Amino acid sequence: MLDSIPLTEWFMDNYKKYASHLEIVTDKSSEGSQFVRGFGGIGGILRYKMETEFEDVDNNNEWNDDDFI
Repeated sequence: MLDSIPLTEWFMDNYKKYASHLEIVTDKSSEGSQFVRGFGGIGGILRYKMETEFEDVDNNNEWNDDDFI
């Protein structure tokens, strides 16, 4: 049988296993209150390494509006 625990408690117990950083935001500030209303109290930021050299170099960095229509 599986144990049932609140998701926030699981985060607090297990975030270090995934090389993550946990930040607790209070809802007592205007920013925290807005965060709770906007995200339901749980949010995250994912970061990935971005390649600095791009394969598509034949366009000479020209902007073409047709690419976005």
